[in-house]
Amino acid sequence: MLSSLISLLFLINLGVHGHTYTIEEPDLLAEIEQKAKTVDSSQFGERLRQSYYVNIYLPDAKRVIRRNREMKYTVPEDLIIDNNMVAKKGQVINVLERVRLTTRYLFIKEYQFPLFLKLWEKDRSIAAVIIQGDLLSLSEKYPGHRIYMGSRTLIDRFEISRVPSLVYQDRASMVIEEIPYITKP
Repeated sequence: MLSSLISLLFLINLGVHGHTYTIEEPDLLAEIEQKAKTVDSSQFGERLRQSYYVNIYLPDAKRVIRRNREMKYTVPEDLIIDNNMVAKKGQVINVLERVRLTTRYLFIKEYQFPLFLKLWEKDRSIAAVIIQGDLLSLSEKYPGHRIYMGSRTLIDRFEISRVPSLVYQDRASMVIEEIPYITKP
């Protein structure tokens, strides 16, 4: 009982004892505005432009080659969606049997973009994946098109070895089709 009373006394605010000191904190908005004034906007613009440039080297396709591959995946733990067991831990599934890829992806270099435009006229569900070139200039020039930046991860995942390469789903397999890009002299 006595210990409870002592604990209660420590919880009661008994006022201020001893010296108090004022603490000045800088105005956060003023700090941000000051930092913004010191930034060189031309340098920022150039860095932004450089971030849209991609440079992943892949050789050009010389002939039509078509490969099929399955997207096998080992489930690391029970996969339950909306209280329905979709797959058990350790089960190997083909992802393409359960998920539909509705977009076709054309992996290209910037100079091969006319091939994308030609294919886009026939199929509006196609998207360009630029692996070498200036993505910002293409996006500005063709604002109504789906143009994405390629990455080494995507290239490895789809096993792209040459460009242009068209990637799409055919039933339960992924098709990677190398298409030679021939410019007319």
